Amino acid sequence: MVRKLHPDADGLETAEFSAAFAAVTAAWEVLGDPERRREYDQSLIVRDAENLERNFKRANVDDLVVDYEPEFPQVIVRARFPWKFMLVAVVVGVILVLFLHSSATTEDLQRPDSLIQSGSCVMIDLTEAVYEVSCDAPNDGVVRQLIGFDRTCPSDTFGYRDRQGMGIACLEP
Repeated sequence: MVRKLHPDADGLETAEFSAAFAAVTAAWEVLGDPERRREYDQSLIVRDAENLERNFKRANVDDLVVDYEPEFPQVIVRARFPWKFMLVAVVVGVILVLFLHSSATTEDLQRPDSLIQSGSCVMIDLTEAVYEVSCDAPNDGVVRQLIGFDRTCPSDTFGYRDRQGMGIACLEP
């Protein structure tokens, strides 16, 4: 509040802003000192009691309705982050992942995935291109390496074009 009302901030040099700045400074001096704050709070209680008594004397006793509740400032408490819940959730998640990993089967079925790589079993189609098949089924050869189109296979292998256009598959005889 003081930064907004300070005369040097944003060229605010009017009498209105100067008075507001002086009021904020005076309030801070009272609120900053515990003894002066206690006296100020006590004066508010006395003032409210005097107002209530004055209103009581003016009113007719038969028509008196007292609707006095002191207004207290609302206390706003910041929400706290649920650290304990998050820690429990992480621990349970880690345990679950470890359990699922340990209970998973590690059988490697070697099913063809249509991506030729070293060790893939292949068949040769009518266009002289190779495609991957299961090694349990009949096959025309095993790929030793996959090379680019601009290279040649070693002399002890035969080169065939990959059906997907990835390069040349060098097959072992």
